[in-house]
Amino acid sequence: MHMISGLGALAALFMAFPLAAQSSTSAPETATPVAAEKKPIPIVSPPRPANPILKMTIAPEKRGDLSTCGDRDKPSLQFVAKTCWPVLQAYQDLIRLQQASKAAISAQKRNAPDAETLKNRALTLAIKSAKQHGGGRWPMQDEIAQGSYRSLIALLKQFGDHDAALTAYDGLIAVEARSLMRGGTARRGYIYKDKSKYLLELGRRDDALANFKAAVALADSQPIDLISNVEHAELIAYDAIIAKDEDRALDVINLFLKKTERHSRHQDLVYYPVRILKIYILAGREDHDGVLAELKTFNSLARRNMCQQEKPVEFYFPQVVSPTQSDPRIAAELKTFGCSDAVIAAMDANMANGVPASEGVKPLPAR
Repeated sequence: MHMISGLGALAALFMAFPLAAQSSTSAPETATPVAAEKKPIPIVSPPRPANPILKMTIAPEKRGDLSTCGDRDKPSLQFVAKTCWPVLQAYQDLIRLQQASKAAISAQKRNAPDAETLKNRALTLAIKSAKQHGGGRWPMQDEIAQGSYRSLIALLKQFGDHDAALTAYDGLIAVEARSLMRGGTARRGYIYKDKSKYLLELGRRDDALANFKAAVALADSQPIDLISNVEHAELIAYDAIIAKDEDRALDVINLFLKKTERHSRHQDLVYYPVRILKIYILAGREDHDGVLAELKTFNSLARRNMCQQEKPVEFYFPQVVSPTQSDPRIAAELKTFGCSDAVIAAMDANMANGVPASEGVKPLPAR
């Protein structure tokens, strides 16, 4: 984008006025000048300052000092880059890639003629970064490699290169798996989830299910992040419910619970979404014994009042129990959650409209 200088802007402003307005001599009264159409004054955005990291360097005689290169705290990246030559080089390449990727994405959104050229430039930078810094010796190099993959994924998605984007997801997962950075387990869990979300957007439900199974299978051999994985399970199960494939949804939930229950110290928080979906499915099948068993398990884990009496339709619970609350055993169990008779009596009417969900999640279908 060509930037207009201050003088240029003034010149444009000056030329926008009618010729008669520029003269200090009044026109004869008999003359009737035709006012020229005023041109809009262009709004000129100031140029963005160059990223200071790109100007940074380390004196040649100090590049052999690797004493700070082993830092594993993500917030320390810029500090480490100032003192560790391999990390600085990788960081600078990442910034160039991010800038090129954003420029290409912006051009593609505008249908600009140079969009493909900008995309190819970004891809070249991504390949260079992968060759020079992939599998680096230092933890921060892997952290930077993840940033490169994220920029690459965003670029490929925008241009509709779906298979290449999915391959990039696999690369990102592999880098995270070997990363020594703190918090890597949680980040890896969310990468798996993001990949499944993308697959579902593409209509590739079986591939999303396979990706989910690969994520939870890690629990057999290593610690996994429960929060990201429960969100992943909820994503896949909810998609199956919407697709009217409740058998698949139930299989996903049961697999997740089997693989991960022993890992959680906070099961009341972690398993809330998937157990609610399981109750919803069992209640829809009028499996009273199954609903009661889940409620008892849920109650033993929750250790708090789960019945939203003030706003009884704001969350999934207790509406998902409908229509099985007519069973005296289930009604009695609901009361242990703090559900009043009025809330229990209104559950069928609420369920007939579908259950409103928590923020970011679509409502469950009505029955």
